[in-house]
Amino acid sequence: MAQKESDPLLPMKNERDLEAAFSSVDGTYESLTLQDLDSETDKTGVIVDAFLEVPQGRHLGLFSTMVLFVSRIVGSGIFATPSAIYVNCGGNKLLYFGIWVLAALLAFAGLFLYLEYGSFLPRSGGRKNFLEQTYTRPRLMMSVTFACYTVLTGFTMSNAIVFGKYFLCAIGLSDVSQNNNSNASKFISIAVVLLGISIHGTSVRFGVKIQNFLGGMKFILIGMMCLIGVYSLTIWQSDANEVTSIPAYAFQDGAVVSASSVATAFISTFFCFTGWDSVHSVASEIKNPTRTLKIAGPLSLFICFVCYTMMNIAYFKVLTYDEIRQAGPLVGSVLFTKLFGVNFGGRLLSFSVALSTLSNIMVVLYGVSRMNQEVFREGYLPFSIPLASNWPWGSPLPSLLLCGLLSVTWLVILPPGGSSFDYLVSMEGYGSQFFLLLVAIGIFIYRKKHRDQKPSTRASSVGVLSIILVSIYLMVAPFFGNQDANKTGFLPPYQVTALALIGICILYWLIKFYTLPKIFKYELIPRIVVLDDGLVVTKWIRSYVA
Repeated sequence: MAQKESDPLLPMKNERDLEAAFSSVDGTYESLTLQDLDSETDKTGVIVDAFLEVPQGRHLGLFSTMVLFVSRIVGSGIFATPSAIYVNCGGNKLLYFGIWVLAALLAFAGLFLYLEYGSFLPRSGGRKNFLEQTYTRPRLMMSVTFACYTVLTGFTMSNAIVFGKYFLCAIGLSDVSQNNNSNASKFISIAVVLLGISIHGTSVRFGVKIQNFLGGMKFILIGMMCLIGVYSLTIWQSDANEVTSIPAYAFQDGAVVSASSVATAFISTFFCFTGWDSVHSVASEIKNPTRTLKIAGPLSLFICFVCYTMMNIAYFKVLTYDEIRQAGPLVGSVLFTKLFGVNFGGRLLSFSVALSTLSNIMVVLYGVSRMNQEVFREGYLPFSIPLASNWPWGSPLPSLLLCGLLSVTWLVILPPGGSSFDYLVSMEGYGSQFFLLLVAIGIFIYRKKHRDQKPSTRASSVGVLSIILVSIYLMVAPFFGNQDANKTGFLPPYQVTALALIGICILYWLIKFYTLPKIFKYELIPRIVVLDDGLVVTKWIRSYVA
């Protein structure tokens, strides 16, 4: 159908240096003119609300936002990583707890970094908005690169893998310590992803209710963790004195302690706090996002830190160093078994981890679909308009289906075993660390560009500098040492895979938005279109130079 143009619009909210115009297509988009949006533009004509709001509306209150935070942060990490962390600390409890406190402080520093950026840019997209508003040269490179990378890595596999394994254990069909029923575990992982998509894709409000219910169950799990810590301190008694006889400051295996081992311990610890940066991706669906995030973020992170502290106390009160070392990723199972017996303790842990990861899967699907929708609204990728839509039930089902397709594809091609989980976690973490480094550097650039703006929350410069230093180390360290430990199956080391994906995204920008326009002598002009449900999206139109 022919496209009808209307009045031109001045530069948009995202500071593009091209002129935009509203357009409509009969039967597909609502007819819209500039006059229709007079109440939604400021005195200079800049869009204020068109890209800020979404058709789903603002339906997330304080509790729902805390559920998003806690459900994303608390996963399987606290049940699996303490053994490796403790071993890398040489069995020194003082050093171990010091690393946990340092990781928590760094997580708080990152959270307040995002809260400051979010007060400047209170709309869905989170890290995407922060980067594209800060790094504006070369034109569109950062926007397109991060958008492409977000879509390519918009999956939820690591939690699905954990859910499949622990679900089988919870119903007594598998043993976590053995690599059996791998095919059944993979099918369950795929099924739970599809279940999450069907719930969130058919109804936004029903999906949030299920998410809140699972989040409420996770709060019960957190309470149980705290009670286990209290129980281990006050009631539980060990027949052996080996657990409590060694001073907290003593090394039980000092030979393994080095700068590298301590760094590895910190990386594993920081992984347990992953998720503090995810909720800003749905800011347009949060009621009064600046205030709500300012309350929900720090409170949720503090709750998670208390939960982790109590679980760590239980580990050290109940288990010996040798038991923790030999348990490996099953340290949580060993703790529960020693406290409550083989059947009840083992089953309880498996059910708790399965429930925790199910909550994670729901939250990740929710967040990824919204982030993908924000990316498709910008129109950088092929088929952006249909993928950005809320068709057919008022939820971002197309974005959810893409997330599910990527997740299922990775689950099918990855080899079975624990190495796949470690590889995915490391690859996702490496890419996220790269962009976190850019965000941390970017806040100083943004402050300089916008000296007249006063954020409602200001991040500590010392905390931001700490993030920069740690991120640089984490970017460089994987290239040293044995690279075989960073591989799985036919795939290259995880850091190479992550950087290759980023390189592919930069190449896509270079070809579509720079090389081809130069060769064929045209410009890509952004035009605003509005879908039937009111969702505002961008469509890039070729304008040939005479």
